[in-house]
This record gives sequence, C-alpha cells and structure tokens, in this order.
Amino acid sequence: MVTEAKQVAESVGVLGTLGINGKLFIAQLLNFGIVLFVMWKWVYTPLLKVMDERAKKIEQGLKDAEASTSARRAAEEESAGIVATARKGAKAIMDDTAIAAEADLQEAAKRARQEVERIVSQGREQLRLEKEKMVTEAKAEVGNLVVMATERVLREKLDAKKDARLIEDAIKEVERLV
Repeated sequence: MVTEAKQVAESVGVLGTLGINGKLFIAQLLNFGIVLFVMWKWVYTPLLKVMDERAKKIEQGLKDAEASTSARRAAEEESAGIVATARKGAKAIMDDTAIAAEADLQEAAKRARQEVERIVSQGREQLRLEKEKMVTEAKAEVGNLVVMATERVLREKLDAKKDARLIEDAIKEVERLV
C-alpha cells in the first residue's frame, strides 16, 4: 500500500502533488507573455510617446513665454535708458535756454511712453496668442485621448466592471494632463 502511494506520487511529480497541471500552466504563462507583449507594443509605448511629445510642447511654450517676458523687460529697461538719456540731453539744453529744454523733454518723454506702451501691448498680444495656442493644443490633445479611450473601451468590450475601470483610467489620464 505504501509503495503504491509512493509510485503514484512519483509519477505525478512535484507539480501534480501541488495540484498544478504543468501543460496548462505553461500554456497560461505563454498566453500571459503574448498579452504583455501586445500591451507593451501597441498601448504602453505609443501612449508614452504621445505624453512625451505633449510635455515637450508645453516646455517649449513655457520657454517662449519666458523669452517674451525677458524681451518685455529688456524693452522696459531700454525705454528707461531712453528716458534717462533724454533727461541728460534736456539738462544740457536747459543751460542754453530753459524754454527749448522743457519742450524737448516733454517730447522725449511722450515718445518714450508711446514706445513703452507699444512694446508692452505687443508683449501682451504675443502672450495672449501663445496662451490661445496652448489652450487649443490642450483641447485637441484631450480630444485625442478621449477618442483613444473610447476606442479601447469599444475594442475591449469585456464586461461592465472592466468598462468602468477603463473609463476611470481615461478620465484620470485626462485630468492629469489638464
């Protein structure tokens, strides 16, 4: 009796004693590997690529905004330099004649203010255009993500629980990007 039990245990093997079918286990392992490869190749990698491109666009937009801000500051400093130069010139002319110096000073200050206003309005307009562009790009990207999520849900019509999970993942991704 003991030898029969020993022979049965030896014929089944270690996996059999644990209640595992070796062939079925290998088939399931192979199926898992295939699904993992497909998900990595056609879902994870393209999604990372899209997210990296969007991050680069946002970074470029921020750099452009910084550049326009520094250009505005430089223009303000230049206008301040113009005003200072105009005041020095006005003082030299004031020694010759007080009336001519007053007229020149007022004209230089008026031009400097107009130039500052023009440069500031140009900077504001450029910032507004950049903001509109970034908002438009963000809306387009959100639309693309919603379409991708919808395609995934429709392609993977498994059950209500998985559908809800996929929709929640897509919403979280959109919220994270926005």
